[in-house]
Amino acid sequence: MGFLKDLKKLSKQSKEVSKDWDPAAQMREASAMLEATTEMMARQTSAAELAVSGSPATAQVNTARDTGTLANLQPVMEIELLVFPEGQPPYPVTLRQIVPLSQIGRLVPGTQLPVKIDPADPGAVWIEWGAS
Repeated sequence: MGFLKDLKKLSKQSKEVSKDWDPAAQMREASAMLEATTEMMARQTSAAELAVSGSPATAQVNTARDTGTLANLQPVMEIELLVFPEGQPPYPVTLRQIVPLSQIGRLVPGTQLPVKIDPADPGAVWIEWGAS
């Protein structure tokens, strides 16, 4: 008798949950998250090309915030930098970049980091985590 009572209770709970469940809204939310991730990965890919073709510069960390997003179990951080290109005045840049867990300790305000910049687009900056 207890088993049937539990089944009836489970069925009632299922119907209660189903009232508020909106599959279309969940699909829209999933699509929006996928689009944002795709956009971020495209920016990461183009920025990573700077590692090969960009001009070397130095950047100072102003702030760094965790976005709450992970990519390959690595945090995606929003980093505000002051970039010092050689022979040009410094300028601010805000990046959203995947940060290796081993490098998070370097994101302290005032820390100098080696970067590569795109001469055609100064806002395109790649932090060279492997360089010291």
